[in-house]
Amino acid sequence: MIVSAMMMCMLLIYSFLHLQKRGVRYFAWVMVCRVVFGWSVILELYSNDLASKLFFRQIEQTALAITVPLVVLCVLDLYARDKWLKWYKQFLLLLFFIGWSVLIWTNDKTHLIFETAALVNGYLDVPRTSLAIAFNIFCYFILLTCVYFFIMYLRKARPEVRKPGIIVILLASISAVIEVVKLVFPDLSQWLLPISVYCGVLGIIMLWIIYKNKIFTIVPMARDFIVDTIREGVLTVDQKGTIIDCNIFIQPLFEEKNSKSIIGKDVSEFLKDWPEWLDACNSMVEKSIEVKKEMDGEEKYFMVKVYPLYSKGFRLLGTVSILFDITEKQQRLEEIAHLNFMKDQLFTLVSHDIREPIALQVNLIEMLEEEKQMFSSETAELLDFLSTQIRSTYMTVGNVLEWFRNQKNDVSLNPESLALVDLIYEAYRILSIKSKAKDIDIAIKVDEAIIVYVDREAIVMVIRNILSNAIKFSNRGAMVEVVAEKYHEGKIVITIRDQGIGMSKKLLGQLFTERQVISTIGTEGERGTGLGLQVSCQFAKMSGGDLWIDSVLGKGSAVYLSLREGEKVEGDHHRR
Repeated sequence: MIVSAMMMCMLLIYSFLHLQKRGVRYFAWVMVCRVVFGWSVILELYSNDLASKLFFRQIEQTALAITVPLVVLCVLDLYARDKWLKWYKQFLLLLFFIGWSVLIWTNDKTHLIFETAALVNGYLDVPRTSLAIAFNIFCYFILLTCVYFFIMYLRKARPEVRKPGIIVILLASISAVIEVVKLVFPDLSQWLLPISVYCGVLGIIMLWIIYKNKIFTIVPMARDFIVDTIREGVLTVDQKGTIIDCNIFIQPLFEEKNSKSIIGKDVSEFLKDWPEWLDACNSMVEKSIEVKKEMDGEEKYFMVKVYPLYSKGFRLLGTVSILFDITEKQQRLEEIAHLNFMKDQLFTLVSHDIREPIALQVNLIEMLEEEKQMFSSETAELLDFLSTQIRSTYMTVGNVLEWFRNQKNDVSLNPESLALVDLIYEAYRILSIKSKAKDIDIAIKVDEAIIVYVDREAIVMVIRNILSNAIKFSNRGAMVEVVAEKYHEGKIVITIRDQGIGMSKKLLGQLFTERQVISTIGTEGERGTGLGLQVSCQFAKMSGGDLWIDSVLGKGSAVYLSLREGEKVEGDHHRR
């Protein structure tokens, strides 16, 4: 018996090591009462006189009485019923059982617990009064109710602690069962009294289970506490389509005031307005669905994530749906969509109002350049300067507008079969003054028979941007070479090679980064927006081709543009 009592002490010590854990703080005091009871029984059995045995019996009865409210508090703590755990409510609960303990210790005067006490064959015989029997039945009913709530709590806990937790509860209940047998069969008390101490051997088994499964260190959170705390709606449906669980945050969607009112009903009754959600529940597949519902005169938007539920053997058990309120997010998206629409409308008006006047200026400059020989040298020089500025502005505005238009993701191209050489000369035409100003020779070595399938305006802009950069980063008197050849079946590759300043590997790696615009100054201080190359790359890919660059710092660059090959075009080529 002493060994059994020592085992109970070990469990008591282990409980106090985890005293800060929810539920354990009251369980530890239950173990205190259990240890006091066990040692009192041992001391009673080893006592010889009536007075000593009666003293230890009173300690036993007091320990058992105080155990009851502590077990109740343990249950309330596990279920997080904090409002019932306020100090004055705990005191009132304990006060009732403390009062009963006072009756135990004053029984020699009141005789309310037992009327007589005698030694029979060395064992203490104290027949209980009707009041004591009624009180004991009341206590056992409370303990039985607590065991029920312990088991229900553990059934909703995590699987790894559910089974060992229930085993611990059942082992702890054995001593209470012995006390019930003693109450029903008082003649067996002298035999059952030591057995109640021997049950302490079960303490080491309980300790091993608790330690192995870390029950005290990971006190399981009950499903109700977790599911009702999270702010998202939860709906659990079994494989037959029956709702088996939900929380309070799913109620407004179904216009139900009580979540329990939908449990046990067919899910199709509540999800008929959202067939995609219903289909995911019936098919038991993972899916994300957006639903909306008018609530209190306001349209609400929700994101539903459906997850299949599996058993340990990976058997489908049903689904759990998690409901997120995205109304605020949806409203912001609608505001953004409206702002984007207004921006697009403004962009359409502004792009027309900006591009047309500059294009008109370019045309006027070209007309003046045709009669350039009629002007004085000072006027001709001014005309060249004005031509360079207007053409540069025209290209910059064009690149910026095309870049903005490309960001809208609604750019449509109209490809057709065109002679490549015509497109190159058309792109070069607006740059001729710029190249002559730096004394740069543009050598176009392209076979007139090469046909490409492209959008004229898009590819002219791409080639113009590449040529402009070649001139910009070339030194005065250098040469820019333009060649084209068939790369493989259905593809034409244009190479524009300059003898300019080239680029470092680091700069080359940053050129096509969408979130970073690279703008560098030309050999004679020319500036740009840095958007031309990005726009060119985007249009090249939209045309079914690609754009890439090889460059060596100090030796020049080669820009490669691949395009789709087109069908043969009849007619003459008109070059400038």
